[in-house]
Amino acid sequence: MKQLSLKIIVLGAILFGCTHSPTKDLLTPDFLLQKNVKQITFQGDNERPRFSANGTRLIYSSQNRGNRKDLQVYETDLIRNKERRVTFADGAAYDADYINDMEIIYASTTDEIKESPFLNRNPSKEFPPSDLYLSDRFGSDILRVTVQPGYDGEAFMMAHPTKPSVIFTSRRGDVTGIYRMDLKSRFVSLLASETGKDRRYPTLAPEKSRVAFKETNLESKQQSLQLVDLHTKQTALLKSGEGHYRDLFFAPRPPSRLFYSIQRSGDKKYQIEVYNLETKCTQVVFKGKDDLLYPAVSNESVERLAFTRTVQEKKQIYMVDLPTDLGPCLADASSSSNGEKSEPPAAALTTVTTTPAPPPKPPRKRKTVAAPVVAPVMTPETTPTPAPVESSVETPAATPKNTPTVAPTATPPVTPAASPVSVESPTPAPSPVK
Repeated sequence: MKQLSLKIIVLGAILFGCTHSPTKDLLTPDFLLQKNVKQITFQGDNERPRFSANGTRLIYSSQNRGNRKDLQVYETDLIRNKERRVTFADGAAYDADYINDMEIIYASTTDEIKESPFLNRNPSKEFPPSDLYLSDRFGSDILRVTVQPGYDGEAFMMAHPTKPSVIFTSRRGDVTGIYRMDLKSRFVSLLASETGKDRRYPTLAPEKSRVAFKETNLESKQQSLQLVDLHTKQTALLKSGEGHYRDLFFAPRPPSRLFYSIQRSGDKKYQIEVYNLETKCTQVVFKGKDDLLYPAVSNESVERLAFTRTVQEKKQIYMVDLPTDLGPCLADASSSSNGEKSEPPAAALTTVTTTPAPPPKPPRKRKTVAAPVVAPVMTPETTPTPAPVESSVETPAATPKNTPTVAPTATPPVTPAASPVSVESPTPAPSPVK
């Protein structure tokens, strides 16, 4: 009897230990581990990872570490699995990106708050007063490159052998827009800004001639993804009306694939999707019970995806090889020809299914026909009729034989909206900030 009681106590202790094991509770049911995902960070709240050019390092922002609550820039050596802190700013430091192997660019609130302490006593959490800074990878040689009052952040590097520049989000007055700065001359030019619209999260396409960004109509609250040409400044709509977009990132290698996080209408969590600009195909990359944010893709032949995931109210960074097969496009996901439901994307958690379309009805027999009818099965003597081309312009109705046909009017091209904000003129390069 004593031995039986002892066995029950030991078994209970084992079960109790397994049930309350942090590793088991946190990792065992994790669907991401089934995709060979590696967790990069384990402390604080981490966001906006960016790969170095060679893919050996990852830079990001982290907060709530020890007694320090503000965001600071950290870097992890992916080969040696070692993390180190880069910035030690008095204010917050975030939105870091690599310029080259030895330099970075990031945003910080340090000087803005010191210069206007009364104005910035209660700074905005969404658009804190901040400027852009250049620094070496160790945070010892720092140079402030923007001095415009207000918010400057979300910088994205545009590498060039002779004219390196950076695109970033800037809030000037009540207007949030996309700007471009030449890193040598410090000249700032406007890319996209319009009253009544917030434009954020700029990212450069792999051919380096177009920039995508998120646009929010402040009146209707509708969000869309837009694309602006760097040469003509003309904008074009990519997609809209699907939900809340954020954290845009173009994969560095062609084809042009735009990654982003989206909280679709009716969903409670953000998921990661990708939109192929060439095929117009939208696919789910990862989806689960947690928010998945800040996707970034490495510039390697075997691409890796880094992103932030909420785990027990903490934001940690994960990394995984980008799946090569994400399944059918969301708009084209339908049943197969044999009537069975198509399989969901390999990396997605939720099955995307649609109702199979009913089979077409057989043509009705008629005694007299005014025009020749195309047979349902094509014969060698029958020339196939070209498929109609989709267009947003309605086709005019047929007219009598003697009446001239009026050609449909083409939709005028979209032109960039006039900006209510004046563009900065070139200013002398500021001295390094100690």
